[in-house]
Amino acid sequence: MMGKTAIIDIDNTLWQFSDALYTELKSINDDIPPTEAWTEWDFPERYCSKKQFFNAVSHIHFNQNNPAYLPYPEAREFLSTLKKEGYHITIASHRLPETRSQTEKWLVKYGLNYDVVHLSPDKTSLFNIFTNVVVDDAPHILDKAVENGAVGTGLLFPWNRNHANNGYKLFSNLTDTLSHILGNK
Repeated sequence: MMGKTAIIDIDNTLWQFSDALYTELKSINDDIPPTEAWTEWDFPERYCSKKQFFNAVSHIHFNQNNPAYLPYPEAREFLSTLKKEGYHITIASHRLPETRSQTEKWLVKYGLNYDVVHLSPDKTSLFNIFTNVVVDDAPHILDKAVENGAVGTGLLFPWNRNHANNGYKLFSNLTDTLSHILGNK
């Protein structure tokens, strides 16, 4: 019998990626709105090319060890508690495979407990009948998790607020997210 599996995103789940992305995008186009106005996934198309956007994202991922890129204060306890509760933790991100070293160093540096790191353009390829929990900020990822019978949850942001009633719950912090997960085991 398989144990419990939790698939956990990194960006905007374990740390505030959107703030770093805002800074990068602002250097491309000073008219970029603040993160509070990012209510749709395609908002950057009005301010930069797709190539510029993906270069900004990659720049952050390749520089994950930037001392300003701190995990959320409750991230360590969140992952440690899941591990203590018997979850196999897969950290999954839409990062380039070439960022593996930087990603793993960052996770270790901050004591963020995990079993496996999965970097690919399609996290949903990991979802199967053994996936119990998916924690992410992307509505399309959480929709797919719920379709596959997993508990979908994550942090609440302007870009996912309108999707919060799609069969998953979103919270303002990882402590409340953890309570939700543990209440559904």
